[in-house]
Amino acid sequence: MLLQDLHESLNVTWRTQGGFRVPWNYGELEAELEALQYGAALLDFCEYGLLQLKGPDRTSFLHNQCTSDIRSMLRDGWLETLFLNAKGQIEHLGLVLHLGESFWISSPSAKALANRFGKYIVFDQVEIEELPWSLLRLQGPDAEAIAQKLAPLPPRWGLRKDPHLVLARDEFGLWLLVPTHEASLLAQRLLEAGATPVGREAWHIWRVERGMADLPEALGELPQEVGLTGRVSYKKGCYLGQEIMARLEARGNTRYQLMGLLGQKEIPSGAEVFREGRPVGRVCTSVESPTHGAIALALLRKELAPGDQVQIEGWSATVSGLPIR
Repeated sequence: MLLQDLHESLNVTWRTQGGFRVPWNYGELEAELEALQYGAALLDFCEYGLLQLKGPDRTSFLHNQCTSDIRSMLRDGWLETLFLNAKGQIEHLGLVLHLGESFWISSPSAKALANRFGKYIVFDQVEIEELPWSLLRLQGPDAEAIAQKLAPLPPRWGLRKDPHLVLARDEFGLWLLVPTHEASLLAQRLLEAGATPVGREAWHIWRVERGMADLPEALGELPQEVGLTGRVSYKKGCYLGQEIMARLEARGNTRYQLMGLLGQKEIPSGAEVFREGRPVGRVCTSVESPTHGAIALALLRKELAPGDQVQIEGWSATVSGLPIR
């Protein structure tokens, strides 16, 4: 059985996002949100591809491509990183896993990232290969107990690699990388162990409430404006976009910041935000939260403060700090 067939057997509703068809929900949104907050949620990040970097120059090449200090990474460690353009704007998000003789990079734009790497390989001895692996996510307070039934857990921000499974652990749960032809079997085992299938609708609500940026907020923006400064190392040397990062560290003069919005009605994603007739930002991701109603993450000018009133397509909304309360 393919993973897509397993989703279908669970009465999934699909939705297209960023050109990919993703599991949106399984008809029980409140149960899915409850699993994220109090149980173990199983999510399929089917849009993520996987690249392998090998060769003698793999470390220096990747170090010079992303915002993280790859040279300081320990074997069997992993991190979240960014790939910028020359203006310091985010082009790609990715997870980097240090497997010793190779690096694995999981990204929702893996093919485009591979093309980017190819353009910058001149004399570097680096080999790039796309691997047919899938990315699952097990998240929530019970995630570790369920994952432990499959294999011993790595430490937080460490990873464990077996021939047919890689576990990468963080403070919210685990990423699970598995050969695509085995993904359905792994998902079934996790569901039988007590995990709840959760779609992207619940996951977006979870992250918007907490003010956590993802693709709709990040692409084309500066890391400092969308709350992803933690993925930028200011101690490393030259990389694409590094001059802009150094300038922002020295001057700190970004114009926008990620904030929340509380709406009277559904807030349209992508809409322009106005205050007193003047454009002050844009809506990124909007959701309908069972707790807070219509809420959104928005990129707003820094002079705005929590409690300020703004207008979106003729309707009023209230600016909120993050996380949204």
